Amino acid sequence: MIKFYESEEGIAFISTAGTRETSPEIMRAIAFLARNAEEAEQMWQGDLLGETGLLAIWEHATNNGLTDAGELYWGASGNAWANIFDDA
Repeated sequence: MIKFYESEEGIAFISTAGTRETSPEIMRAIAFLARNAEEAEQMWQGDLLGETGLLAIWEHATNNGLTDAGELYWGASGNAWANIFDDA
């Protein structure tokens, strides 16, 4: 079974990074975690995430911290999306 991030729909979702003003790394992380386009869209909008979901996206997008999350941006929140981990 093909995974969403490898499917045509997943690739199309990832390719919208520029128009969503979101880093491709974040789009790939969302597509990696999502089961389908609807779930990916909900995750991008911030639904279905919670702290555990954000952590999973952070881990995937930053390659477990090898990339500074501050260099990545997520739509209107810009690079502030990762600030949730500042007080941890």
